[in-house]
Amino acid sequence: MNDHAYSDTLSGAQQGPATASKKATLVIGTQYLQRLNIEIQNTPLVFQDLPPQLHLGLIVDVTARQVADAQNGFEVSLVIRAQGMKSAPSESVPNPEVVYDISMSYAGLFGFNASVERAQAEEALLVDAPHHLFPAARSMLLNTIREAGFPTINLQPIDFDVLWKSRRS
Repeated sequence: MNDHAYSDTLSGAQQGPATASKKATLVIGTQYLQRLNIEIQNTPLVFQDLPPQLHLGLIVDVTARQVADAQNGFEVSLVIRAQGMKSAPSESVPNPEVVYDISMSYAGLFGFNASVERAQAEEALLVDAPHHLFPAARSMLLNTIREAGFPTINLQPIDFDVLWKSRRS
C-alpha cells in the first residue's frame, strides 16, 4: 500500500488566475484497474468458522500525478486496502483475526477543458476525480470479496472532500 504517496502539488496547473474565458471543467478519460491483490488467511480452514457478517476495515488514499507529455493530463489513483476481520476492533480485542486482506489501485485519466488555477486543479483531481472512480472501484472490491467466498457487505460512499481536507491539515 505504500507505493503511492499523497500528492498535494500539481505541476501541470497554473499558479495564477485562469486566463481562459470559459469555466474549466474536469474531463473524464479512461478508467482502469492498476493493481488488485487478495490474501486469504488460513485456507481452507477459515471458511469453517466464519461469522455471518465480517467487519471491514478500510484505508483509502488518493494520488494524482501529471502524465508525461500531457500538459493538461493527469492520472488519479484511488488506492484501497480492505481487511475482513472476524469482529470489529475493541478494547478487549484490539487486533481481531484478519481473514482476508485486499489491496487495490483503481485509476483514471483526467484533464481540464480550459486553463485552471492550481488550487482548483488540486481539489478537482483529489476530490472530484475519485468521486467518479469510486463506484467502479467499490463494485470491483465487493465482487472480489464475494468471489473469494466471503459474506457480502454494504460499502457506503466515501466523502473525498473530508479525506482531502484531513490530509492537508
